[in-house]
Amino acid sequence: MSETMADELGSLRWSTIPLPPTAGARDEWHAATTLGPLELPVMRPGQLWLVELPATAPEVAPLEYRALGNANVVIYDRALAPAVARFLPLGGYAEPVASSDGQSGAGSERCVRFVRDGWSVARLLDPGFRSGRERLDKIRQLSHSLLTSEMPGDLPVQIFVSAASGRYQRNETQLHRLDAIIGAYAPLRSSTFTIILDVTDTGGAPRFSVASANGLAG
Repeated sequence: MSETMADELGSLRWSTIPLPPTAGARDEWHAATTLGPLELPVMRPGQLWLVELPATAPEVAPLEYRALGNANVVIYDRALAPAVARFLPLGGYAEPVASSDGQSGAGSERCVRFVRDGWSVARLLDPGFRSGRERLDKIRQLSHSLLTSEMPGDLPVQIFVSAASGRYQRNETQLHRLDAIIGAYAPLRSSTFTIILDVTDTGGAPRFSVASANGLAG
């Protein structure tokens, strides 16, 4: 994504949010850092991004745009199909969550399969009209599924919460602490969450190719 596009997306209006109270030392809560559009991370091979993307949003905010534009594989809630079709770059690959996956950790097995082979993966979640607690429960279900997939509990995790004018508040933790950390955000409804997990550090291209199909699958 060009920096010009980042600046344009950064002008979108997002509600300002207060930081949640500091968790105890056992939750390994780091001091929050506020980042602007040009300071946001770039997706790397072996990363899994869990991204909330409202299906009703007229545009895509900067970090969410990076996920859609740079992931090798996008796995999305079916309600997000129009947004994915609109913003997925030419040659991008995306597939909807299989209906048989149900609600608990939907799509997690596919995410783990791709990311462990060195792909960068974006799992797009539609927050819909759920309460803050219901939304975070869905994220918790995904994190529990990842833990049961034999991912290490000390896996580094970054949490980004959208703020005003395309800015984000970032915190860092570990996968086994994620439940306690995101619980502090349960009352929030107007902000979206992006959670980045460094599953593997391949330092290079993926080790295999996804069939030759490009675009939207399923």
